[in-house]
Amino acid sequence: MWQAMLMSAGLPPSRQIVIHGFITVSGGEKMSKSAGNVVDPFEIVARYGADALRYWLLREVPTFEDGDFTRERFEESYNANLANGLGNLVSRVGKMARAYGVTLERARANGAVLELYRETMERFEFQKAMDAVWERIQASDRYVQETEPFKTIKTDPERAKRDVANLLRDVREIGELLAPFLPETSGKILAIAGDTTAEFPPLFPRIE
Repeated sequence: MWQAMLMSAGLPPSRQIVIHGFITVSGGEKMSKSAGNVVDPFEIVARYGADALRYWLLREVPTFEDGDFTRERFEESYNANLANGLGNLVSRVGKMARAYGVTLERARANGAVLELYRETMERFEFQKAMDAVWERIQASDRYVQETEPFKTIKTDPERAKRDVANLLRDVREIGELLAPFLPETSGKILAIAGDTTAEFPPLFPRIE
């Protein structure tokens, strides 16, 4: 129907069409007003933020298949991946950079992650592209645990500052990769990485 409308308007047909699945609820049920199981996206956005809902739709729902939504799974994913994962990393790195006087230097891109990211984006496999970003987040978390700059700052300040500079570059890269998916969050991350003298509120407050 859409192609016929374009043709009738004298416009060229779509060069490419992406057909996604349905969003179901409670174990695969289709949303229906008569069944009373419709999830209000405006209520979700008002409570958790638009980027939290974008995250769920882009990472927890397969691009070309049906995806099931429950409030419990949404909140579990929010806490695990946004509050504890992304939010905690950005907060820790930002606080260390501010405390140690570290500023952002030229970013170093991770070639393997960027290649996977580009390939999956070109195939509209948004879930896999998001997975690549979260692998980057997890790698940075491991770097914090391995280098422990919060400890080495007392014994080897220069090494600690170098490690935090590496982490700050990682955070900026993560912010750039998230721009197509979580635009508001991406802007906040880039602001945190770019101004290590200011304090910023948490990206995603944990749901208790």
